[in-house]
Amino acid sequence: MRLIRNPRGTNWGSFREDLRDQLERGPEMDMKSEAGLELAIHWVQEALISAYEDNCPLRPVKTGRQSLKWTAELESLRRGVRRLFNKCRSDKNPHSWDLYKEAQQNYRKEVRKASKNAWRAFCSSIDDLPRSARLHRALSRDPKTMLGSLVAPMGRQMQSKGET
Repeated sequence: MRLIRNPRGTNWGSFREDLRDQLERGPEMDMKSEAGLELAIHWVQEALISAYEDNCPLRPVKTGRQSLKWTAELESLRRGVRRLFNKCRSDKNPHSWDLYKEAQQNYRKEVRKASKNAWRAFCSSIDDLPRSARLHRALSRDPKTMLGSLVAPMGRQMQSKGET
């Protein structure tokens, strides 16, 4: 798992306090000489980095699920469609628009095919999991699906209550 620091999550008030403390505790430096100036720059740089690392914690990167496998072929088709669109806009030839529409249809067809293949791969990977994990994984794919939507029909609820 990759860890990163997100500057938006930094506690800037504490950062300023820590930086002020570190700079005040710094050694006396002669900034008239080149060596003294380089030492001062290095000290300030180290203080900045240390204060930032102390106040901006490392967090794991959340990788989102992708619905389809983006391939070089899809990228090539997408670039071709964009290239044709830009060409059609500039030369205003009706034949160019026909070529663009055909390329766009082909691109959309390939994206749908890749998406279906990704869904098939996902469904086949579910079969290897236990039943509860399968259900959880299937529900987590769609944020609109709620756990409450898995209610048995009324007739089955009555039967199960009577059976127990």
